[in-house]
Amino acid sequence: MEDNKSVLKQWILSAIKNRNAAELKEIFETIPNIDIAEAIEDVDDVKSLLYIFKVVESEYTAEFFAELTSDQQELIISAFSDKELVDLLNESYADDIVDTLQEMPANIVSRVLKTCPKDIRGDVNRLLNYKENTAGSVMTTEYIEMKDNVTVKEAINTIREKGKDAETVYTIFVRDNKRTLIGTVDLDDLIFSKDDEVLNEIMNKDFVCCNVNDDQEDVAKMFKRYDLTAMAVVNSENKIVGIITVDDVIDIMEQEASEDIAHMAAITDMEEPYLKTPIFKLVLKCFPWILVLMVLQVFSTMILSSFEAEITKFAILAVFTPLIMDAGGNSGGQTTTMIVRSLSLDEFSGKDYGKVLFKELRVASIIGAIVGVFAFGWLMFEMSVGIVNTDSVRSLGGNYWGHLCMIAGLVGGTLFVTMLISRMVGCSLPFLAKLVKLDPAVMCGPITTTMVDIVSLITYFLLWTQIVGPILGI
Repeated sequence: MEDNKSVLKQWILSAIKNRNAAELKEIFETIPNIDIAEAIEDVDDVKSLLYIFKVVESEYTAEFFAELTSDQQELIISAFSDKELVDLLNESYADDIVDTLQEMPANIVSRVLKTCPKDIRGDVNRLLNYKENTAGSVMTTEYIEMKDNVTVKEAINTIREKGKDAETVYTIFVRDNKRTLIGTVDLDDLIFSKDDEVLNEIMNKDFVCCNVNDDQEDVAKMFKRYDLTAMAVVNSENKIVGIITVDDVIDIMEQEASEDIAHMAAITDMEEPYLKTPIFKLVLKCFPWILVLMVLQVFSTMILSSFEAEITKFAILAVFTPLIMDAGGNSGGQTTTMIVRSLSLDEFSGKDYGKVLFKELRVASIIGAIVGVFAFGWLMFEMSVGIVNTDSVRSLGGNYWGHLCMIAGLVGGTLFVTMLISRMVGCSLPFLAKLVKLDPAVMCGPITTTMVDIVSLITYFLLWTQIVGPILGI
């Protein structure tokens, strides 16, 4: 893949250098715009970029421009004359223009809006004013709508006239005299209907639409649920104001997945590709959460400090502390990941909390038993062959092997309890986050780890001080 990208880059740069307009046009006619944009994503020579827009038809360069990096877009806009900018904007979809402007400095935004043709400027301004990450902010205003009394023949002629300027021609949106959305017609329905039939007779009246203020993630779920390629976006009066297409949904899904992964790893969102993100920006995204989690670990420190005397008297206790904390955090993290994923896919709702909790309790019991038994055997092996120093156990005198069994049993029992509690916490936090209207991916990962660390340490030392220690006479 990288080799193909390198070859394509050299081909493009060679055509630009030799001013071979015919070859450059051939590249754009035969290769997808996204591939071309990725091949030259590190090219910052504005003269080379401008040559492309000078010789290649605008029907190709408008989409190509939308795929360029924000730095390249800014260079091009700054170098364009007003006429060139108007030509580019006329061939661009309003939602693509909005995506571009959101990454631009204020002076560039002002110039683009000032240069925009009046009809496009209205669409762009409207999209810019919708709340971020809502259906209104990602919709496009280039679609085909028709009145319900239009005949099939008239509809097909309209598609021929206006279809090239629309985001999609596969779904036609039908409205009444008051611009209220009342149905949709698929292109294949038009093709197989008689010329004199009217849209009201063949349209789908059980269509699915969304409101401008609906969250974009909910919209993506609707596309998946109803197997859609396009969906109307309506206002509070059920009047169509735009559409969302399946390519927009793919972008939404990628964005939401990236956000969730970032949150689960306790970093802020990555707006740019990793290799293009400045080092200092990466530092700013990561270190705040590290500091916050470090502060939260004060509770674990307090617990260890409280049992310092026990650890001093019997040093082997400290050896197994990291094992217990890591196992609990891993188990809780697994559960959190599964529950967050299932909630995001609407596999269950808050009403199913009891069922989920009971199921996780059974899962945790089995896992805890397996881990506890395995830990007992493994630790006996480690202590018997000298991997773990057992001098503190030997110093007790008496039944050495019996003491080793007590220590291994202490750790195994702690792990069993830790598995139970960690999976209960990991299961419950996502539901709690949903209840208080927070993104589960933001809070659950870090908080689960911290809470499980605290619980596992308390369990470990309470079992020691209340049961095992007294038995061993410590």
